Amino acid sequence: MIKSHDQWSKLGEEYLGEHNIAWAEKMESYPTQVAGSGPLTLMKAIMNDYWADVRGPTKDWPAEHVDMVMAKLYWCWVAWLEATHVDLAEEWKVEDE
Repeated sequence: MIKSHDQWSKLGEEYLGEHNIAWAEKMESYPTQVAGSGPLTLMKAIMNDYWADVRGPTKDWPAEHVDMVMAKLYWCWVAWLEATHVDLAEEWKVEDE
């Protein structure tokens, strides 16, 4: 879904895996959906999995776990931006290092 990655969106893609990204893409394919609905729905699912469904305060997450969750959320945000701001996507392009 993301045409031009930066370090964190690429990491988010790795953590999400093909299945989750395919699910977001499928959401976008329904005629009743608007641009960006797939990444936004995936973002909500991630927040549910790691925060809302936990039943209480989340404590003592190791840094790697925080990076994993944040990279997934960041991927969703970048995918949403690209889907909803097509006219600006080229300006945001970051060359791979």
